[in-house]
Amino acid sequence: MAYESLPKLKAGELGEVARVDSGEDIAKRLADLGFVRGAQNTMIRPGVSCIVRIDGRFLGLGAAPQGCIRTVPESVA
Repeated sequence: MAYESLPKLKAGELGEVARVDSGEDIAKRLADLGFVRGAQNTMIRPGVSCIVRIDGRFLGLGAAPQGCIRTVPESVA
């Protein structure tokens, strides 16, 4: 299965969370925000400070946390 980091998704592209590669504290925080295995997400605005829609909410993420999230783009899922 081809994983990509979240920042590689383009605007409007859908993905499915495959895993979070980070320490326990960051992984827990991201899980609390909805970034759990199998969760569907849409990249709204890519960039160093991106906006993602997940679980019906819009979230802004900085470069460090978004780089920890591995997704499977919809075209591959």
